[in-house]
Amino acid sequence: MRKGLTTVLLLVVAIGTMTLPSLGRDKPNVLFPIKWLPAPEQFDLNMPGMTGGGGQFSKVQIERFRCTATGNPATGVILNCATPEFNQNFGPDNEIAVAVNPMNTNHIVAGSNDYYYRFNNSTGARQALVPTGFFTSFDGGVTWIDGQIPMKSGNGAGDPSPAFDRKHGVVLMAQLENTGGQGGPYVSQGDVSVSRSTDGGINWSEPVTVFKGTGTGIGPANQAVFYDKEWITVDNTPASPFYGRAYLVTTRFLNGLHGSYAESPIYLSWSDDGGQNWSVPKEISGSHPTCTFQSSGPANECDEDQFGLPAVASNGTVYVHFTNGQNAAAWEVPDDFDSQLMVVKSTNGGVTWSNPVPAVQLEDGLSDMPFSVIRRQTVWGHQIRWTPIGNIAVHPTDPSEVTVVFADRGTANPNATAGCFLTSTGGLNIGTAPNYDPCGAGPGAVLQVTKVVSTDGGATWGGRALVSASPTAAQWFTWGGYLSNGTFVAAWDEDVTSTPADAFRHMLWNGSSKVDASGIDEQIDNSVTHWAGQYTTAWPAACGGSPAGKNCNVFHGDYTGLAVDSADRIHVVWTGFRTATESPQIDFYTGAFRTGFRQDAVYRRFVVGP
Repeated sequence: MRKGLTTVLLLVVAIGTMTLPSLGRDKPNVLFPIKWLPAPEQFDLNMPGMTGGGGQFSKVQIERFRCTATGNPATGVILNCATPEFNQNFGPDNEIAVAVNPMNTNHIVAGSNDYYYRFNNSTGARQALVPTGFFTSFDGGVTWIDGQIPMKSGNGAGDPSPAFDRKHGVVLMAQLENTGGQGGPYVSQGDVSVSRSTDGGINWSEPVTVFKGTGTGIGPANQAVFYDKEWITVDNTPASPFYGRAYLVTTRFLNGLHGSYAESPIYLSWSDDGGQNWSVPKEISGSHPTCTFQSSGPANECDEDQFGLPAVASNGTVYVHFTNGQNAAAWEVPDDFDSQLMVVKSTNGGVTWSNPVPAVQLEDGLSDMPFSVIRRQTVWGHQIRWTPIGNIAVHPTDPSEVTVVFADRGTANPNATAGCFLTSTGGLNIGTAPNYDPCGAGPGAVLQVTKVVSTDGGATWGGRALVSASPTAAQWFTWGGYLSNGTFVAAWDEDVTSTPADAFRHMLWNGSSKVDASGIDEQIDNSVTHWAGQYTTAWPAACGGSPAGKNCNVFHGDYTGLAVDSADRIHVVWTGFRTATESPQIDFYTGAFRTGFRQDAVYRRFVVGP
């Protein structure tokens, strides 16, 4: 999830003791959204202060802005333009997704959270407008158009999800739309919309709102509805009975009283006319005996979920995988909220759905990983917001073979004790500097990219299998797919040395070997934006850098991207930290302008075989 128009006075606090106005005392039914919803702190929402100098930018101006980028796709291309116009020479692009035209392997569309920052150094305020960015190439990734998807409403978007619709000849981009920064640490509206392009991804329509949020979903409102983590896919197989149907999946967060957490089931809608009209949204996450913990609702209802991701098989079967936090029997300590990945499927175009089947139990509980200074789980040695989620992919010719890929620590934290992540009053305890590791999870938390496979249409699932073992270097943010011969491929971020490390490289498993996609160290612990020292003077020194902990990045998205084209070329995108730059923000520790590495949208194309 990305942020909207946000403002903050740069108050530096001891985050370890901070509580959020909308949360109050963190009871168990609030721990789940703390784990899975974005941290308001990372959105720069604390209070107004963006008055005076710096000028005014317009949402319409930004949506009309276009520029181009070029490079060699065989070695890597930075997709975002490094122009000083609208401060794009330091503005981040993160959470990159990619899709390839099934009829033209040289036609590629990617998306990003595309930040437009300005600062008022007299008040210490910063402000970011974050539309959904797009990148379009018609020449195999050599030349790219960099622009923005329109927003129908609200002042922020993001969570890009591009898809080609072969039948209707359009490109679709799903996104969030919300309103943030209206005088407090809250986000409201929480819509999901879809924009369409009829010229291949140069110009985009006003979005159609598919899922409509209400009230202040990240905040104190009663019964507010906030949609998050949408994803879109299209049935592009001409022989399928549902050829041309676009499926859009999202999570519907519902507030209880005073902004408390009630539920977050997975919802779906579909379109049969190229994204112009959509079916009535319906809940699809079902019930299962392992869904035992209930914040509200009927017994065994699997409605405390996140990260619904769809995939379509060649026969038209639709699979959706999601993370669920209700299998209490798998929690090593009370209220740990280890996730299970579950899969539902539909064989009639999304009209009816199976009940969910657990594919794998994750080791991602609140006791299993250290924390960042913005109260979210992180990778040991870094400060980034981390989730273990990857994606689901279906064999191109065998609709019964399905793979789910993810990255967790594999085994439980042996140092965890009951209540280690709770304060004496029931609040979330993220520990203290320099480690922010209240359960002693860090040194053993070496994340590994792992897959599980079903060969009977998701009815049963095999055991865990490492994709490419890296016993001492953490791997995270993976995405996978299939070559035409049924070979599974995947990409991910990986520490350059044994964890903890100060940099990573994006890696690709091409089906037979691991390949370095980055070709250069990505300097994640020295970020020009989203730096940890903005949020606390008690720097998280465990993440390293110089000075230790101050400049470490706290957010660079929740996923990377991978797509395989019809010629079996692999298209990989990720958020890189390879461009040293300066921003006009004053670093209040040094009195000088901020320096560090920019978050870039990076693309690389691989050819497998002869």
